[in-house]
Amino acid sequence: MNKKKKPEFDEKAEIISNKAKALSHPARILILLSLQKANHQSCKELVDQLPFSQSTVSQHLYALVSAGFLESKGHKTSTIFSLKNGAIQEYQMLFSAVFTMKKEDRQLSMF
Repeated sequence: MNKKKKPEFDEKAEIISNKAKALSHPARILILLSLQKANHQSCKELVDQLPFSQSTVSQHLYALVSAGFLESKGHKTSTIFSLKNGAIQEYQMLFSAVFTMKKEDRQLSMF
């Protein structure tokens, strides 16, 4: 029986990949930029500013919270979203650290 081996990646590569997936949709970038201008907004407030439906914004907010870029807090009947303090800077530093490593210290590529 021919089983495919699952590649093993180091922890930094996994973190970068997961966070990059969360940033891979333009709507998510617009949400982050909107929260950067005015932090602590509800989904409804974001929907009013963006050209997307409530369900679309909710889906993207969930992805950003799951990736650690946003925090959410219940307030009365809604949820307030805000940028997680230092999350974007942490991602930038990790990304830079991995891509400025010496070539021999990087994990082998599949290419």
